[in-house]
Amino acid sequence: MRTPKNYDGTGVTSHQVSDILSGVLSKICSTHQERPDLILASWPEIIGPKLAPMTQAISLIDGVLTVKVKNSTLHSLLSRHDKFRILAAIKQRFPKANIHNIMFRIA
Repeated sequence: MRTPKNYDGTGVTSHQVSDILSGVLSKICSTHQERPDLILASWPEIIGPKLAPMTQAISLIDGVLTVKVKNSTLHSLLSRHDKFRILAAIKQRFPKANIHNIMFRIA
């Protein structure tokens, strides 16, 4: 058994779960918020049930989310009218994610 550094033999070396739980949970939450794979997996919920079958988030690199769309009409509608709404929805759901642009690509 190893004695902790600067331990004088009188103090308690154990910790209560309640003392460390908030720190552990906040670390888990921040890690969860920064994972690009979770953003890609959440795409159908973000875009909504009507557009989810016609779109697919394929990558998130350097703050740019790339999304595949089925046709040019959908590309035009999303890039001109819904881009900022979608960005706001992503930022609301993943506040620590650094996404500043969405690029729509025709599949």
